[in-house]
Amino acid sequence: MEKTLFIIAGANGSGKTTFAKEFCKENNLEFLNTDEIAKHCKSDIEAGRKFLKLVREKFNQGSSFVIETTLSGKYIKQLIKEAKQKRFKVKLIYIFLSKPEENILRVKQRIVTGGHFVPEEDIKRRYYRSKKLFLELRNFVDSWSLIFNGEDDFVLVAKDNQIYIDELYKKFLEDLNG
Repeated sequence: MEKTLFIIAGANGSGKTTFAKEFCKENNLEFLNTDEIAKHCKSDIEAGRKFLKLVREKFNQGSSFVIETTLSGKYIKQLIKEAKQKRFKVKLIYIFLSKPEENILRVKQRIVTGGHFVPEEDIKRRYYRSKKLFLELRNFVDSWSLIFNGEDDFVLVAKDNQIYIDELYKKFLEDLNG
């Protein structure tokens, strides 16, 4: 496998971590999980710095790896640029649900099992913002995939301009013009 940065993106509660863990296991890749890093840090700033340090170590080692993001931070464009400068392939995988209320419900369910809290207004804002940013960023990566996290499993909706499930692709786009 060519050295590759896999970016698993989506709003809070979309299933990024679940997907990333399965993907890493299947492909024998390391997952740099910001939530896990944050558990061992005193602040979000410290966690962010540690995360970026680990990412740069991976770039310098030339090792393929996986990160996850809500695409709410400004760092992701710079990270893609850095990866390309280090001659990494960049693959963006975006995971979505039908509507932000589903994301909110999943985050509430996650809290019950020890997961972290995210305010509802942040989830709603990130739901729309991250979808728009995905549409922009997919033009700067080597490959992209759009995945719907349905009731039973993850479903590939589109990949590299090839639409596989038109109805779900339209569902992804329908609330972006508002």
